[in-house]
Amino acid sequence: MRTRVIRAWSASDGSTWVRSLALPALMVVGMATSTWAVDEASKSPTSAPKAVREGNLLLKAGDAASALEQYRHAETLRPNAREIAFDRGLGHYALGQFDQAREAFEKAAGGEGDALADDAVYSAGASDHAEALANAAEPQLALSKLESAMQRYQSVLSRRPEHRTARDANYKAASAWRALRQQLEQQKQEQQNDQSDQSEEGEKQENQEQQSSQQKGDEQKEQQSAQNQEQEKKEQESEQKQSSSAEEREKEEEQSKEAQAQQQEEKEQVTREQAERKLREMMQALRDRKKLRPEEVRKVPISPVDKDW
Repeated sequence: MRTRVIRAWSASDGSTWVRSLALPALMVVGMATSTWAVDEASKSPTSAPKAVREGNLLLKAGDAASALEQYRHAETLRPNAREIAFDRGLGHYALGQFDQAREAFEKAAGGEGDALADDAVYSAGASDHAEALANAAEPQLALSKLESAMQRYQSVLSRRPEHRTARDANYKAASAWRALRQQLEQQKQEQQNDQSDQSEEGEKQENQEQQSSQQKGDEQKEQQSAQNQEQEKKEQESEQKQSSSAEEREKEEEQSKEAQAQQQEEKEQVTREQAERKLREMMQALRDRKKLRPEEVRKVPISPVDKDW
């Protein structure tokens, strides 16, 4: 357990204020102490020192929220008291309100170089440190907070090298920073490997798609070529059929023409033969008539002519 450091100082009214400087987890007290502290705090304080004392009792009892109310009341009475701001920072720290805690500790430091200022700077660093640990799931944010904490610790150590609490806290913050940095580098490497794997997988898939596309293209070309060949074959067959049909038609036409010519020739020959036959018949008839004419003449009796003279 860390030793708690108590600082006492006298106010202008002669009363004594008590301020605790340690920031780790508050001591756990029994129910009796807690009940007593709440009963004591229920009495309305009439001065800043009394409000601070009541706040300290409540903070020790684990009631940081009620302690903050007492510290705020004390600050309304003594707004420039750095010690009250420091105690209020302890209350915020206990509640995990690190932004408010840093604001209070920075007010307590006040730009002074005394022991209170060093303790306040250390406490602001402890707030950064605690916030970094609370945000370990966000390495970038945690690294930033740890770097801020180490700067505050080292600032204290530069003025007070004997500040053992600051030295220990700085060592722990540096160890956490290195661990987070290593984790971040590992995650970055894993992401790069994943991206590389994804890239390789993407290239492999792209190559497969290209090969598949090329294969499909080749198949389509082959299919188109086969279709073209089939079409050409059909066209050739059609042309051959048309050519054969044309030749057959021409042959038929020639045959028809030849037949018609032959028929015409035969017809003309028959007609010629008939004409020749008729002509021969006519000639024969004429010859026959010539042969008959003398006989007919001879056959005609010649009668004497009766003269009436």
